Amino acid sequence: MTSTGVPTYRVLVVDDEPRMIAMVQELLREDLAEDLRSIDFTAAEDFETAQELLTKQDFDLVVLDVRDAANGRPAAEYEARGHTLYDEIARTRWLPVVFFTGVPQQVSDLEAPPLVTVVTKNDLDRLGPAVEAGLRSGVSELRRRIVDLVETKTRLFMGETVAPHWSEFAKAGADQDDLAMIIVNRLAVELRENALQEMGYARKEDADSSANHVPAARVYLRPTVTKHLTTTDLLLDTNGDWWIVLTPACDLYEDDPEKVAKPRTAKAQYGRVAKADRVLTGEGGSESPIIARWLESAHASKDKNMAKPAFGENQNRYRYLPGFLDIPHLLVDWENVRSVPLEDLRDEKKYRRVATLDSPFSEAMVNAYSRSVGRIGIPDIDTFGIRLELGLEKPKTPTMPKQSQGPASNSEVVRD
Repeated sequence: MTSTGVPTYRVLVVDDEPRMIAMVQELLREDLAEDLRSIDFTAAEDFETAQELLTKQDFDLVVLDVRDAANGRPAAEYEARGHTLYDEIARTRWLPVVFFTGVPQQVSDLEAPPLVTVVTKNDLDRLGPAVEAGLRSGVSELRRRIVDLVETKTRLFMGETVAPHWSEFAKAGADQDDLAMIIVNRLAVELRENALQEMGYARKEDADSSANHVPAARVYLRPTVTKHLTTTDLLLDTNGDWWIVLTPACDLYEDDPEKVAKPRTAKAQYGRVAKADRVLTGEGGSESPIIARWLESAHASKDKNMAKPAFGENQNRYRYLPGFLDIPHLLVDWENVRSVPLEDLRDEKKYRRVATLDSPFSEAMVNAYSRSVGRIGIPDIDTFGIRLELGLEKPKTPTMPKQSQGPASNSEVVRD
């Protein structure tokens, strides 16, 4: 898509029949919304040509036939080529795909609208909406911006930091692995701090407040990054209950057996998880006892005084997690913690890993739990004397006991 003026989308149409390619182009020019009709079509009559085009050129979307009977080859031999080309697209340059085919059953398992859609050739009315949804997703433009930004950041870092300090790295004994780690870590920080604004996805007026108020999307890594269970994974069990993992990551770490000859296995036999109560339920109630009491009460001050501090930092029992996508607003309760066999927590049929808390929210969650279970209660020390000496308090005026004004009723003895 062009970045100036009226957007022009690049669409690759792959079909072994030239007549069908022409029909698809004509139909899309007529059916798409006005702002999407400026399309630069490229045609390919066989998969080999399409693969070559995808390697050398960039597109916003592919309309792809599953069969390939070009050059006199029997179509039956190539009915599975839809999967093959989709895999090639994903490896080379991922972008939305609309399968437009007479054998939809061959690729129905790949469907994930609006990014992967299957349209049967005798259902022409669905082709335009499927293509429009794929283009409006903005995925191709986002991919381009990310790739361009990573390239720019890497180039600047190499030229401004690595090259001038190369002798320092060499003297320190840095090898290629060390340099790769330095670049990756630096790039990660650069992207975290500046990428959204530099790609044009963060509004300038929000920049000043972003340090104190961040969107919920910033809290979670979704889908999870690690292949294995890790600290502050957010889990959903078969009963619909939410839990957060508290066991240290070092006790849960496992190597990928497909990548390591002698993989390390987790040290822990049990995983420690805390209950994360849904703040609001569909029935207008709450899974959290203090929130439920507030919602069900006459909104008395005492109930408000119990519920409101749960969302603050200066308390030791609760930790709030914001709602995001299908993650509801949650209140983690440190008094509702249990140990679960690690094999159960790793069983996706029992616990589904939905997300992992991002840094620094992950560290803050673990620190809050440690503070809660590790606190030691001590009697209050009398500091009135030193506060009085520092002028922070005023001397207390002694009070005299009240004298009785007469005999007590019921023959009670009166003591002054």
